[in-house]
Amino acid sequence: MDTMKVETIGKEIIKPSATTPTDLSTLQLSIMDILMPPVYAVAFLFYTKDDLISQEQTSHTLKTSLSEILTKFHPFAGRVNGVTINSTDEGAVFVEARVDNCDLSGFLRSPDTESLKQLLPVDDEPAPTWPLLVVKATYFQCGGMAIGLCISHRLADAASLSIFLQAWAATARGESDSVASPDFFSTKLYPAANEAIKIPGEVVKRTSVTKRFVFVASKIEELRKKVASDVVPRPTRVQSVTSLIWKCAVTASTDKIREKALFQPANLRTKIPSLLSENQIGNFLFNSLTLDGKAGVDIVETVKELQKRAEELSGLVQHEEGSSMTIGSRLFGEIINSKFNFELHDMHSVTSWCKIPLYDACFGWGSPVWVAGSVSPDLENVTVLIDSKDGQGIEAWVTLHQDNMLLFEQSTELLAFASPNPSVLI
Repeated sequence: MDTMKVETIGKEIIKPSATTPTDLSTLQLSIMDILMPPVYAVAFLFYTKDDLISQEQTSHTLKTSLSEILTKFHPFAGRVNGVTINSTDEGAVFVEARVDNCDLSGFLRSPDTESLKQLLPVDDEPAPTWPLLVVKATYFQCGGMAIGLCISHRLADAASLSIFLQAWAATARGESDSVASPDFFSTKLYPAANEAIKIPGEVVKRTSVTKRFVFVASKIEELRKKVASDVVPRPTRVQSVTSLIWKCAVTASTDKIREKALFQPANLRTKIPSLLSENQIGNFLFNSLTLDGKAGVDIVETVKELQKRAEELSGLVQHEEGSSMTIGSRLFGEIINSKFNFELHDMHSVTSWCKIPLYDACFGWGSPVWVAGSVSPDLENVTVLIDSKDGQGIEAWVTLHQDNMLLFEQSTELLAFASPNPSVLI
C-alpha cells in the first residue's frame, strides 16, 4: 500500500449544549487518577459506508450528539487544575479529515501503527490540561470512515472510554433518553488526591515500536490446553495470552541484569459491583504485580502467579457494609507496599480491554467492522489486549524498545500461536 495521505478539512471546539450547573463545576480526582501517566486512552473505530447517509449528515450527527452528550459528561469538556477537574464547558476538540489515495479495505489489509497514528486527533505528545477529549472523524474515498477517540487518562480508563462511547452512540441514534447518567464520584473508592502527591511528569520518548499480533480462538484454546493440568486450573483467555507475551518479552529483553516485573491492571467495577456502578467514570483499577523468577521464563508458572494474584485481589475486595474507603485504602496500600522498584526492575504492563463492548458502538450506520485500542503517546513495555470482532480471539498491541521488538517478533513460541498483523476482513 502506498503511504496514506490524510488531509485535515475541519477543526472546531464542541461545547456542551447546556451550561454545567455551578454545584457540579469541580470534580475531585483520586490518588489513582493523579498517578496515571500524562497520556490519552485511545480507541479507533472503523465503519463501512452506509449508502443512505451522506458524509455531511454523518458529520452533523456526530457533532450535535457530541454536544448533547457532553452535558452529562461535562468534566470531559473541562480542564485539569492540579488535583481537580474544573467543568469550565471549554469543550472538546472535533477534527475532520479525508483520505483520497486509499479506501478502507486497502487500509485494513495492513493496518500498521504509523498509519493508525495519522487517524489520531492529537500529536505524539503528553496529554495537556486541555483538551481532555479529542475526536477525529476521517473519511475514506470509498465512503468508509474511522473515528479516533482520545480521552485523558487522568480522568478515564478504558472502561470509562467505552461508557462514554456507548452513551454518545446512543445519543447519535436518537436514544438519549436511554442513556444512564455517568457517576463521576472519583473518590468513591480510592482516597482523594492532594497537592503533596508527586504527579508523573512528561512521558520519556524512546525508540519504541508498537506491533499487532492476533490470537485466533482456536490458537488460544491450544494455549489454554497446553497450560492446564492437575495442579493448574484451566486459565482464562487473557491469562494464557498474557503469560505467553510476557515470557517472550522477558526472553527478548536485551537487559539481562535487571529483574523483570509484570503489571496487570484489573477493572474493579466488576469485582465490587455493590460499590461501583457499571457507569462509574475514573481510574478504578488495581495493578497486580508479578516478579519474574520462574514466571518470566515459564508460561505455566506465570499462569499460576496470575491466578494467585486474582485470588488475592478477590480477598482484598471482600465488601463489608460501609467500608468502601477501607477497601480503597487497603488496595492502594498493596500497590504502595509492593516489592516493585523502578531503579531495580523493568516493568511490562499487560492491560486487558477484553469484554469492553467497543464493537457495540453503533452511531446509526452500523457497528464497527474493526476496533483498535492503545494510549498516546506510546508507553514502552506496554501491551493492550482487545477482543477480536468475534469476541473469541484476542488482538495484542505490543510496544517494546525497537531492539527488543526485533527479537520478540521472531519468537517461534509466539508465532506458534499468534499471527503478526494479519489483514482485517470486511
